[in-house]
Amino acid sequence: MFYQIRRFVVKEGYSDQIVERFSKRGGLQEQMPGFLDKQVLVKKVRRGDEEVMVMVRWESEEAWKNWEKSPEHIAGHKAKLGQEKPEYIVESSHGTYELRN
Repeated sequence: MFYQIRRFVVKEGYSDQIVERFSKRGGLQEQMPGFLDKQVLVKKVRRGDEEVMVMVRWESEEAWKNWEKSPEHIAGHKAKLGQEKPEYIVESSHGTYELRN
């Protein structure tokens, strides 16, 4: 099992913007062989900056790499070239993880 995890810290009141962006179902990523599921988690906070984690689960690292190299994925990123990140995003990071048990 292989996971791609993206973490966003956003200004207070903006976590729904990230949730909406990543909660859409039926996209191209979900149609890729080896895609298993996607979860969007919002950290419970009382006030202040909010945190959203997006976890995408793949059958294997190879399946994830095939998505990363796909023309659809590349075109999606090219379409956003030159666009500034939204001002409500304070910080973002991503990483990949393999499940070991």
